[in-house]
Amino acid sequence: MKLVALLGFYLLVVISAFGLVYSKHLQRRYFVELQVLQETGSQLQTEWEQLLLEESAWSNQARIEQIANTELGMHLVSHSDVVMLELKSK
Repeated sequence: MKLVALLGFYLLVVISAFGLVYSKHLQRRYFVELQVLQETGSQLQTEWEQLLLEESAWSNQARIEQIANTELGMHLVSHSDVVMLELKSK
């Protein structure tokens, strides 16, 4: 009876040791995965900030006005070019 109990306890110790090793392995693997995801998030945040800066540069009012003048032949309207129309009601 003592031998069976001793073997049972030994078996429980071995099983708990394997469980500990496996849980430590999972912890390390998930920690590495977390670090990779955090690095990816950091890179995406940096890329987002660069895209916002680029959008700001492309939508600059002076740049848009220059393109309208040179490429589209547009110009600012002067007061003498403005015509007021009067709406007549019936």
